[in-house]
Amino acid sequence: MKKINLGLIGAGTIGSGVIRILQENAKEIAKRSGLQLNLHTICDLDIDKTKALLSNTTIKVTDSYQEVLTNPEITTIIELIGGITTAYEVAAKALQAGKIVVTANKALISEKGAELFALAKQNNTEIGYEAAVGGTIPIIRSMKTGFVTNSYQAIYGILNGTTNYILTKMEEEGLDYATALQQAQELGFAEQDPTFDVEGIDAGHKLSILGGLASGKCIPTREIYIEGIAKISKTEIRVAKELGYRIKLLGVYKFDGETIEARVHPTMVPLNHPIAGVMNEVNAIFLQTSYSGPAMLVGNGAGSLPTANAVLSDVVFYNTRIGRDSAIVETNYSQEAKLLPIGESSERFYIRFNTVDKPGVLGEITQILGKNQVSIASFRQSEVDEEPVELIVITHAVQENKLRKAIKEIDALTIAKKSSVVVRLENIS
Repeated sequence: MKKINLGLIGAGTIGSGVIRILQENAKEIAKRSGLQLNLHTICDLDIDKTKALLSNTTIKVTDSYQEVLTNPEITTIIELIGGITTAYEVAAKALQAGKIVVTANKALISEKGAELFALAKQNNTEIGYEAAVGGTIPIIRSMKTGFVTNSYQAIYGILNGTTNYILTKMEEEGLDYATALQQAQELGFAEQDPTFDVEGIDAGHKLSILGGLASGKCIPTREIYIEGIAKISKTEIRVAKELGYRIKLLGVYKFDGETIEARVHPTMVPLNHPIAGVMNEVNAIFLQTSYSGPAMLVGNGAGSLPTANAVLSDVVFYNTRIGRDSAIVETNYSQEAKLLPIGESSERFYIRFNTVDKPGVLGEITQILGKNQVSIASFRQSEVDEEPVELIVITHAVQENKLRKAIKEIDALTIAKKSSVVVRLENIS
C-alpha cells in the first residue's frame, strides 16, 4: 500500500476536521483508496492547542510553514490558513517543489488561479480545490469529469450557507434581517464581521471558479456584478411567497452561445423549482447542461467535517493521479471571458415603491416606467393609514439600464418617501 506523507498548514476549523477524520477513519480510507494517508507534520501558530487535538504523539507540530514546505518526505501540502498573501506563498512554493497542493481557499483560487495553475503545469503537479466552492458538494470534480461531455447553458448556485440561513429564518420565523443575522452569528454560521457573506463577496469568489470551469476561461471576481442581502426586508420575503417565489442569494452564470453573464444577487426563485426548497445553511448548485439536461447537487456548504471531507477527497483523488496527464478540464486563466455588463442584461423585476398617500401617485409612477419602456405585469398597493404607502410592481422582462433609469427618476420625485427596493425574478426552467 502506498504511503502518502501529508503536511497540514492551518489547524483551525477545517484543519481540525482533517485531523479528526484521519485519526478516526484512516484505516477505512486506506481500504477504499489503496493509500495510507500519514499526517506527517502540522503547522499552526497555536502549537499547544494543536497538540491537544492529537491522539498520535508522533505527529510533528510546528509554527513554521517553511519547515513543512522544505521537508522532502512530505509530498502533499494541505493549505487551510485562508487569505491570499501567505496562502499564495505556501501554495506557490509547494508547487515549485513538485508537491501536490490541496486547498479550501476560494479567494486564493479565484484571485491567484492563473499563477498557481501555471506553476502546477510547469512542475508536473496539480492543485485540488474541491473544498473551495461547495463544502461537501463534489461540484468541481463533477464538472471536470462527470459532466465532461457537456457545455453549460446556466449555473444557479446557493453558494453561501450564512445568507441562506438568514433568509430562511426571515421567512420561517418572521425575523427581520438584523435579528436573523444576529442569530446566525450566535450559532456560528456567520462571522462577527459578516461582510464577506452578506454582501455576496464569498459567493462571488465561488461563482468565479464555477464560471471559469463552465466557460474554460478566467472570470475575475472583480468583473462579476455582486449585490448582498442587506436590503431584503420582511415585506420582500412575504410578498415573494404570496407571488409564488422564494428569495435566495444566487450566483448566476449564463451562456447563450455568444455572451456570458456572471452575477450574484438576491433572486426570487419559483417555489416549484427544487433550488427554492433548499433551506437553512445548506448549499445547492443547479446546472443546465447540453446533453445531461438539468442536474442539482445539494449538501452542507461549510462546517468542519463536511469541508474536511472534501479536502481529503482531493488528497486521495490527486494522489491516485500521479504520473497521469493533467486534469481533463481546467480553466484557461490566461484568457479572460468577456462578460455581459449587468446593465445590458434583461430580467423580470420586483419593485417596492415607498410613497406618500395621495391621489395620482400610481399615475406618476406608471408614466415614468412607460417612458423608459418598462412594462408592468402586475401591481398591488398596501391599504394602510400611514406613510409610506408600499406599491409593489412586477415587470415584464426589461433591460436593467432602462429599469434603473426609471427608478432613479421616480426616487427623485416628491412622492417618494424612501428609496425603492428592487429584486430580480429568475424563471429557472
